[in-house]
Amino acid sequence: MLRLPISVSLLLAGALPFALGAGQSAHNPVSTHSETAAIVCRVMERHADKERGTVLILFHQRDKADQPRLKDFLVQHDGGTIEIQIGAGEWQKVTVWRMRNCFGRGLFILSENDAPKEKAIFKIRAAS
Repeated sequence: MLRLPISVSLLLAGALPFALGAGQSAHNPVSTHSETAAIVCRVMERHADKERGTVLILFHQRDKADQPRLKDFLVQHDGGTIEIQIGAGEWQKVTVWRMRNCFGRGLFILSENDAPKEKAIFKIRAAS
């Protein structure tokens, strides 16, 4: 039988109700769109089609520690709708594609007026 030190056992016992949702209240609901759910990303390349007024954005995570999270996010949402926020602007919906031959890279297209600049920082999250 596995024996854990008493401090570890108490810590696990105290965390268990929260892991099971007992620590949530109506005043503090868990949101799928909290700041912790967003992944901070950076534009790697920006290619404009001036004739059509569109911009192709190739991006990756800003922080290296978020690479596994972004990879999983892109695998889950490949070809689907997500939301992006540029600066303090409104969240907007885009279709995102995972670049299969470049690990942890995503791609989306926006109108030229809405697209971030090269090397710009922005956030992504699952669409509501």
